[in-house]
Amino acid sequence: MVSGFRGWPAAFALLGLVLFTATIAWLGWGGVLRAIDRVSLVGFAVYFAVQLVVIAGLAGAWRLLLDRAQGGRYWLLYYGRMVRDSAGEFLPFSHVGGFVLGGRAIALGGVNVAAATASTLADITVEFLAELVFIATGVVLLARLAPGSDLLVPVAGGLGVAVLGAAGFLLVQRGGGRVFRGLAMRIAGRSADGAAVRLERLQVAIDAIYARPGRIFAAGLLHLVCWFAAGVTSYVAFHALGTAISLVDALTIEALLHAILAAGFFVPGRIGVQEAAYSLLGTIFGIPPDIALSVSLLRRARDVIIAVPVLLVWQGIEARRLHLAGTDIR
Repeated sequence: MVSGFRGWPAAFALLGLVLFTATIAWLGWGGVLRAIDRVSLVGFAVYFAVQLVVIAGLAGAWRLLLDRAQGGRYWLLYYGRMVRDSAGEFLPFSHVGGFVLGGRAIALGGVNVAAATASTLADITVEFLAELVFIATGVVLLARLAPGSDLLVPVAGGLGVAVLGAAGFLLVQRGGGRVFRGLAMRIAGRSADGAAVRLERLQVAIDAIYARPGRIFAAGLLHLVCWFAAGVTSYVAFHALGTAISLVDALTIEALLHAILAAGFFVPGRIGVQEAAYSLLGTIFGIPPDIALSVSLLRRARDVIIAVPVLLVWQGIEARRLHLAGTDIR
């Protein structure tokens, strides 16, 4: 039973690879490679730079949820956010693993485990709520741009279910100490902080964050700005590939893309899901399938360039911590 459960990530990863391969086989590599070949170094640099700005906003939103007395300098949170996203996208486990490693990154940087766990949970929640607003905006735009689209009803229905899920997650945080403790123990690892984790400390930390509604609202607003900025990255990517779509179309595609990606969260890295989603959305907006798929591959190339050095640094810090722990034991 347990071994079967542990095999799910590999099974879903295989499913994603099959979907990725099928999408490529259907569209063909020729057109995709020709499209990518048109991207200039300057065009890709601009696309890459916009993403770094988006991450800066995401780190700022996380920083708003931490009290200054708890530590967490801005650049530590920038690094923690990059670890969270890189691990969630490229390591062979679900996005929950990325949340854990992001929280662990700032905990190793000096933030106490309770504050790191509470701020991670709050930041995930606020970001998800902002994402729902962004997706809802995309649904409204789709209804205006393509009122006959078959995608309208399922996305709107999924949005309704997601709103209920968000409400449930908020309720859990009001009294779900065991959930917090499980996450905190994984963030603390085998460090001395692991033995000090208590449900009361975690609940106090999360209550302290939600006791400051002004900061919660500001973080949510900043996350929403970042979601719309993600639409700008899509706009830049399409133009880099020589496809002059409007900013409104790019925002709509990005919003609907995340609605589809949210449904495929169980596939590690959403490999295959992202490619199929881009191809589907491209047809709605009259974008050639090879261009739509090229944007997905361009996105993955950008994320790999960010993830590789970030994960290497993270591995180096973890290895050093383990070495020091072994030295102390001896």
